[in-house]
Amino acid sequence: MRKNKLILLKNEQRHEEDPETIQEINEALAKIDHHYSVFTPDLQVFEQMVAVEQQKQKKKFRRDLSRFILIALFIMTGLITAFFQLPTAFIIIQGIATISFPIYSFYRYRKRVMGT
Repeated sequence: MRKNKLILLKNEQRHEEDPETIQEINEALAKIDHHYSVFTPDLQVFEQMVAVEQQKQKKKFRRDLSRFILIALFIMTGLITAFFQLPTAFIIIQGIATISFPIYSFYRYRKRVMGT
């Protein structure tokens, strides 16, 4: 249920929905609408922006994928070489990686929890 508010003006009570005030407000809004036209861009502009953004994302994805593949090949080549040339070095590298990853994850998690 909506309560009607009363406004005191010059010691008389007027209802809040005064027709003169509403008419003045509507006229002022109409003047503003007439003075400032609204420009709505064509749909083609938005479609072009989306196409450009998709091209950028594809280019970035290809660049990131190629970097990932090159780094993975480099690491695998190093590990295979270490395995066949120096099996002891390979086992040490695997042990260090196995131990360091959980430690790194723990400190990163702890830093995130303590920081927030």
